[in-house]
Amino acid sequence: MTFEKIHSDTNCDCLSKAVIDTSSEYVRKLRKDKVEDKDFLTHWEREIRPEAEDCETICSYKGVSINQVKPEFENQILEKYKTTFTINPKKGAHYLKFRLNEDTGKVKYSPEEDDKSHYNLFKADDFNLDKIVIVETVKFA
Repeated sequence: MTFEKIHSDTNCDCLSKAVIDTSSEYVRKLRKDKVEDKDFLTHWEREIRPEAEDCETICSYKGVSINQVKPEFENQILEKYKTTFTINPKKGAHYLKFRLNEDTGKVKYSPEEDDKSHYNLFKADDFNLDKIVIVETVKFA
């Protein structure tokens, strides 16, 4: 598993403290009712760059924002997604619950002030949707 794309055009070590995790379940908000490649594009891949140039910010733009599913976080995640949907209904009303394969990539715990379940997924160079194990697609709004 290689990560050349993550390390291209930066001197940051985005994989520091990132781990392979095949046992946890994660969720990612979808644009439609079925998962598409676009749903796992990073800000960086969509040509969205941060104003700040510190490594923590750069690495967050190079990772896919996901949430780890744990009973204590489920309501918080759902409320976050509902709020996003209320603000921008075009962003979709479904999320994907999934697990990672051994060769998907690495995850790094990246809690936010209002989101303690937040992780960044750093995709392996050969990432595709076949590299995730789909558990279910959930309609939340």
